[in-house]
Amino acid sequence: MSGPEAAEALGRLHTHVHLFRLLHDTQVTHLAMAEHEEVVAAIAARDPDAAAYAMRRHILLSGERFRRLFDEVKGSDGMTVKA
Repeated sequence: MSGPEAAEALGRLHTHVHLFRLLHDTQVTHLAMAEHEEVVAAIAARDPDAAAYAMRRHILLSGERFRRLFDEVKGSDGMTVKA
């Protein structure tokens, strides 16, 4: 997949994931917002180590949430999802 194709696919995925979150799992949205607030607070405190830690933590936790989402989708309709 080329750069433009990958960007388009990620754009579509991004839209679908956000729609899913809005319709089905408001807890995920609250968790992500709290994680973003931790990043912003660390930046506001001028603490680059805390900001980097908070951002890494958010990315890892988001990845886990996406994996669970894909597992749920795969389990619900038999669709195969490859990372």
